[in-house]
Amino acid sequence: MSRHITKKRGVGRSIVLVTTASLFLASCTSTAATLRAVGQPSFSIDAPLTAVACTTTGACVTLGASGGSNAPTAAAQVRNHKGVWSALNVPPAPVASFYTGACATVTCYFGGTQDTGDLIWSIDVDTGVTSSLAGPSSGLVIRNLSCSSDFDCVALDDAAHHQARWSTTTTAGTTWSTPRPLPWATNVTTTLSCASSQQCYVATTSPQHVVTLRETLDAGARWSVVTTPSTWTSLTSLYCTTSCVALVATATGSAVATPSTATTAMTATTTSAAKSWDATPIAFAPASLSCSSATTCVVVGRVVGQVAAMVQWQSGTVRSVALTYVPSALTDVACQPSVCVAIGVTTVVSLRP
Repeated sequence: MSRHITKKRGVGRSIVLVTTASLFLASCTSTAATLRAVGQPSFSIDAPLTAVACTTTGACVTLGASGGSNAPTAAAQVRNHKGVWSALNVPPAPVASFYTGACATVTCYFGGTQDTGDLIWSIDVDTGVTSSLAGPSSGLVIRNLSCSSDFDCVALDDAAHHQARWSTTTTAGTTWSTPRPLPWATNVTTTLSCASSQQCYVATTSPQHVVTLRETLDAGARWSVVTTPSTWTSLTSLYCTTSCVALVATATGSAVATPSTATTAMTATTTSAAKSWDATPIAFAPASLSCSSATTCVVVGRVVGQVAAMVQWQSGTVRSVALTYVPSALTDVACQPSVCVAIGVTTVVSLRP
């Protein structure tokens, strides 16, 4: 079950450098033994990687598009359960960009925009078959996806005038529900995570850096606000089951935040109650968080400039990951219990949690 979406929505090889980044991270984390991961060049240099997602069975797909109209190029590659990467044949995507990905058991979905509006593909990781789907009616940009099965997914997209909308599919994307407007999610940054087809969380960050976290227990019909600290200035990644793990920023830095263990889990009767959050500082500029469970996550980003950074978070403890052959910042990550895969513009990095 895919419960995380690591792409946010906006109205937006140097060995010496890599070694420096590794030493920096080691000095800022716990004394646990350092993990190690080696980057591999992506198969395409024409289409920068922008999205990654992994299935519950341990297969992962990365995807990108050139965004051009003269020679539209899209590229995808899949990592099988044995850790071997292979290229996928995908259709051209004129004036296309991919922003988000989500997988279930054998099917991954990727969303973004193209010259005709919403762009959404499904990819079967076993066969490599890629299908271009119609997407919700009159949509322009798919911003967030979350899937609870190979057939059931939720999409947040934009329509005309940046109107934010909520749509669901129970037919593997061949049909979508009538989009439901979300006025409070218009002209803001959004992050989506669904624990089931009925229970989902949407975080918004306004242009004034106000963060609001909302929960639905009836597939988007009604929403309640989850209390969060007023010091949060952004929330860029979210993983939710009975409670949430969030990648947040404040005026003093970034952190992985979870509801305090002194409070109750977020449920239908406690969501709107006041609760505190515990924060674990992240000593670099993070871009994305993904979790293999409620207690184990990976955070990726950059230290200075474009020097890549990665750490593993486990129940409030941060463990550094020494990176080799990763020439630029990491921009996205996807995790399942057996593997995490992170991407840079031209690089993939696999880590076994």
